[in-house]
Amino acid sequence: MGRQISSIKIQIRRIGIVVVGAAIILATASPLFVRAESVVNFPDEKKLLSGITGLDAGDRSAYAITADGTAWAWGGGYGSIGNGATTPAYTPVKMRIDHVKRVSGGYRHNLMLKDDGTVWAVGGNEHGQLGTGAQSSTVLVEPVQVKGLTDVISVSAGDTHSLALRKDGTVWAWGGNEQGELGDNSGKNGLTPVQVKGLPSILAIAAGSNNSVALGNGGEVWVWGSSKTRGIKKDAVLKPTLLKGGGEYRAVDTDGWNGVALRWDGTVWLWNNYTDMNPGGTLQPIQIPGLTDVVSMTTDSAVKADGTVWQWTVGDKNKMNVKQISGIQNAVSITSGNRNHYVLLKDGHVLAWGTNEFGQTGLGVRDFMIDTPQPVKKSIEVLLNNSKMDLTMPPLLLNNSTYVPLRGIFQQMGVDVRWDVPSRSVIAVKESTSTTLILNSVNGQTTVNGKVIATDQKPVFINDSVYVPLRLVSEMLGAKVEWDAEAYAVQIHSNQ
Repeated sequence: MGRQISSIKIQIRRIGIVVVGAAIILATASPLFVRAESVVNFPDEKKLLSGITGLDAGDRSAYAITADGTAWAWGGGYGSIGNGATTPAYTPVKMRIDHVKRVSGGYRHNLMLKDDGTVWAVGGNEHGQLGTGAQSSTVLVEPVQVKGLTDVISVSAGDTHSLALRKDGTVWAWGGNEQGELGDNSGKNGLTPVQVKGLPSILAIAAGSNNSVALGNGGEVWVWGSSKTRGIKKDAVLKPTLLKGGGEYRAVDTDGWNGVALRWDGTVWLWNNYTDMNPGGTLQPIQIPGLTDVVSMTTDSAVKADGTVWQWTVGDKNKMNVKQISGIQNAVSITSGNRNHYVLLKDGHVLAWGTNEFGQTGLGVRDFMIDTPQPVKKSIEVLLNNSKMDLTMPPLLLNNSTYVPLRGIFQQMGVDVRWDVPSRSVIAVKESTSTTLILNSVNGQTTVNGKVIATDQKPVFINDSVYVPLRLVSEMLGAKVEWDAEAYAVQIHSNQ
């Protein structure tokens, strides 16, 4: 399996509207969940991602869709976000797929449901989680269609496995099965979708890091997978098993250790899954105290009908600390990744906070941690001679200066870019002007045709990619570079 902790998501509709997100570990408190209290700072509208109708999070990535079926992604982690590359994006980029109805992010892969009922996947496939009929260590960067699935109404991506719900109420699973994630007790990976047996007609699904959850049409909850990862597999659940207790539920979610369900009365109930981290009280739901009128949830957070956002931690003896996240109003849904949270607002904007090592907050900055919920930004556009450049890595804002990916910008301007191992330098050569630029990763020195460029804005190396300040474009290529504040774009004019 890929990891012990996961963030898994689902959106469902039944009579009323309930949107369910993803979450992470609840067993211990983390400062991340109690510091996001400051007032949200909204910049100019032109800088913000907007018009979002659906939202979901992966392990270290996030995904959004608009009413016209356009899909956007940011972050990236260790897979691909479906934009033709494996490099992280620090602000939203357009995924290479259209007519998307829903998207679900996992650990190294994600799933996309199109409005024609077909399912598409992209990213890692070492466990067969892309459903192509094969498994491979190669990360796919372009979405591929999952084999043999039609009439699908919901999808959910786990760590190494995938789930789909068809409109006839059947559940289909594929990918990793070491912990019984596919519900067949075989332990063998599934390379194409197979129906999960032993379930009634299902209304909603959720895939965790090593387990799966389904909501039955009678409001009951089914759990499978989550065998213990060490020692004897006592009390393991490998086939669909009913959650203990009564109550009629309308939404479900799960991560690696916990499951959560929302009752029709607006209360939230949490339980321990079968793992070696939770030796007792498995599949026995307990109520999150003080929370009512909930309309969207993850395993550690919720949105109430009044648009407020709440989070909780679970300590010793299941003692819970529930706290409102101040500064957020008019929220309609929440989803979570690995130590990240994302909130969809009524006006179509998205708020994010949490870790940011792969740009998963979507703010276009390098800060490792974002403690305060902030609006996800649009990517700064780069236009070359009035034509928009297709960049898999959008520009970054570093120290109030715009940095652009060297390889993406320079190559589209006719510059040959290579990595020189002995000198640990990036060498960029434009033969038409006999210009050579060298970026030394050891001392940070930049030279153009042997002349040192004196600047405090030095190139930076981020996730194995080189970003350079915009002035280097003009220094090296003689191009005119302008910032278009109204269009939130960089204009590059070059006659070469």
